[in-house]
Amino acid sequence: MAIVGAGIAGLSTALHLSAVGVEVVVLDAGRASSSATAASAGIIAPQLVRTTPNGVLDRLGQDGGARLLNLLAGSGRYVFDLIKAEAIDCAAQPNGFLKPVAGAAAGQVRSLIEEWAPFRADLKFAGAEETRQLTGCQGYSASLVDPSGGGLDPVAYVQGLAARLPASLVHLFRETNVTSIRREGVHWALRTAEGVLLAKRVILCANGGNAGLHPALAKTVLPLPVYEVATAPLAPSMRAHILPQGHVLTDSSTDVFSIRFDRDGRLITACSAGAVLGREALTTQINRRLVAMIPGYEATALDYAWKGTAWLNSDLLPRVLNVDEGLLAVQACNGRGIALSTIIGREVARLLTQPETYQPLVPLQKPRPVAGYGLARHLPGLMMLGAALRTKLRRATTERVQP
Repeated sequence: MAIVGAGIAGLSTALHLSAVGVEVVVLDAGRASSSATAASAGIIAPQLVRTTPNGVLDRLGQDGGARLLNLLAGSGRYVFDLIKAEAIDCAAQPNGFLKPVAGAAAGQVRSLIEEWAPFRADLKFAGAEETRQLTGCQGYSASLVDPSGGGLDPVAYVQGLAARLPASLVHLFRETNVTSIRREGVHWALRTAEGVLLAKRVILCANGGNAGLHPALAKTVLPLPVYEVATAPLAPSMRAHILPQGHVLTDSSTDVFSIRFDRDGRLITACSAGAVLGREALTTQINRRLVAMIPGYEATALDYAWKGTAWLNSDLLPRVLNVDEGLLAVQACNGRGIALSTIIGREVARLLTQPETYQPLVPLQKPRPVAGYGLARHLPGLMMLGAALRTKLRRATTERVQP
């Protein structure tokens, strides 16, 4: 069996397959930790993106929707349990995930918790004052508190998964770019500069790179470019009131605001990469937003900055695609990749080793190109950039009218 891609999805699939004695070859185009995972913010957010449990049930039906919701509900704890079981040192912080909202959306948080009730009973509602205390941020009217979420060092997590692969069953080849995949008799031929690998079963876990490996996967996912940054370690006086209980935060705005601390006290956050920014401009933009969101925050230098791409499905739901006989693809986790990619690896392994009896919790679908892809591929970035500009204009207007 062959896996293309050694990010979380590929390594988790290999780990779960090897656990039941399946021999696997994993091919990855990059060096260790050069995958999309390395560009992640390291947030474990076992929540949906811009939809609700009822929306999932309407789209996938009661049975399929319930399976996916159960998968997502358990994904955060599954990651932290796996980290503990495999003794992976990745600065895991299972302290919970906050999803705050602004304005009149507080009622939506209560409705969301009610919709989740058939699948999980651990979600909590926090009002405006409690949200301020939990986050250290201003402007929020409420938040959903998910105790199963948290944060981790994504590079260390991937390295840990790779280190746990048994060498007797899993053969991992870095810097081995798969240039094409073609059917040859009963096998798939995976061509690389080093030669050709024949495999009866192949799982594509190359994230956005899947689209170039099989024509059926072209134009099926949308890119969302983002800048991620880590500030210099914050002074204790600032850190004391920002996420004081160790939560991670991603809000529900279109111009998403997200923060978490790493193990050394750096604040990790992000902004849209719709425009090309130099280091000085990026530092200014990041600090302007942090100052606006967090009372008492003082502009701080950036220790690290990197650019990444979140890959989105058109319905913002995770997919495992049945591309062809013996060829599967794990397709985009919509900014929820760490938790979902880990548990989807388990699901793919179960599907492949128990094909007659196992009903996977993630939908098994056929590839579907995004309608109007030429325009649609720009929409995620443009929406975030537009929202950021509106926020900037609103703040400038407020500052002008203040005495």
